[in-house]
Parts: sequence; C-alpha cells; structure tokens
Amino acid sequence: MATVNVTLSLSSTDLFAKQTISFTETDSLAPAGDQMLVGRLVTTGSGTEDNIALKALDGANDRAYVFLHNLSTTSGEYVKIGLCATHGSDSGAGDWFAVLGPGEFMFMPIGSSSGFQDIDIEAAAGNPVVEYILMEKAA
Repeated sequence: MATVNVTLSLSSTDLFAKQTISFTETDSLAPAGDQMLVGRLVTTGSGTEDNIALKALDGANDRAYVFLHNLSTTSGEYVKIGLCATHGSDSGAGDWFAVLGPGEFMFMPIGSSSGFQDIDIEAAAGNPVVEYILMEKAA
C-alpha cells in the first residue's frame, strides 16, 4: 500500500498586531482507490476552460486528495479552479472556488458526495502550466 506524507506549516510574527502564529500539521495518507492521476496541463489561454477529466469516485464514502500547482512565474498568469458535475462540459460562469497565482498551490480533500466529474481550470492570461495529483482513498 502506498503512503503519502503531508506537512503544512503556517507561521508569522507580524501578520497580527498582538499575536504570533505557528502551526504545523502532519498526516500520513494511504491512497488505495483505483483513481490515481499525476500530470501537467498546459492551459489553452484566457477565456477557455481546460479540464482534468476524472471518473466519479466509486463508493458512497470514498474520498480523494487533490494537489494543484500553478508553475508559472509570470505576473498575471493566475488560474481559476472550479468543479464540474458533467464530464466534458464547462463549469458554470462565476462558480470558481479558488484562484492560484503564479507559484501558488493548493491541497484539498474531496468526497464522493460532491458528484463532480472534472476539475476545470481557466487561465487569466498566457498559458500557465498546472501540475496536478489526484489520489483516491477508498472508505
């Protein structure tokens, strides 16, 4: 069985006027589903939705972990992220839930109850490359 170690650290001495923050969370994930994807998507350009096609998670309580990373280093080449319930169609206008600027990334869990089939990605400008990993974890 595969194991993925995840660590997230947040710290700042000057974000809040009277409080220092320092958080470190770690977890050891054991992806075991039949849905494992890794790749890079070269976006088509502004106004065009590209997608990472996924099949639906199989079980009623299955979940997956998604990592997305905008590899661009060019100012203005941010990407909008959305979910789409129907494979091959675009997500609705304005339903983006995340925006990744150049060099930014995200890691999130998703569940089978979300009912999505695609991750939609739209570039604001240029053709930024988005690196992705999807790891299904059976319930």
